[in-house]
Amino acid sequence: MWLWDSNILRYYFGEKHPVLHLHLKQISRDEIALPSVVVAEVLRGRCDFALKASPSQAPMAHQQLLETQKLLLQFNVVVFDDKCAEVLETLQRKHKAHKRYPDMMIASMAKAGNHIVVTRNVKHFEPLLPKNQIANWIDDKPN
Repeated sequence: MWLWDSNILRYYFGEKHPVLHLHLKQISRDEIALPSVVVAEVLRGRCDFALKASPSQAPMAHQQLLETQKLLLQFNVVVFDDKCAEVLETLQRKHKAHKRYPDMMIASMAKAGNHIVVTRNVKHFEPLLPKNQIANWIDDKPN
């Protein structure tokens, strides 16, 4: 399974990056999933905006929240489970507070499920995962 982080999701829905779409032509849509961590990050941002928006921004903010929910439903979601929590504890002991917590959670999900993290922020994951579990579908063209 290919686990997308939030920056890949932004490219998918935003810029329609050409290299990303070359990669997408080579795999089945069923092989792509979002970590539940990414779903939480995306929804948290939309929820915060909807709850803090000025009266003039509130209608747009709430509409964006609902649209984002619909877009996220297009993806399989891999849920952070007990096995992921065990791996996360190991990563935390090894790396202390040097890494962003959501990145550590995503890496633990990849390790626990033997998935590959698709990210443009490769450096965030290099200390956490072996190279064969990290892919950059924005800067690296497919074979």
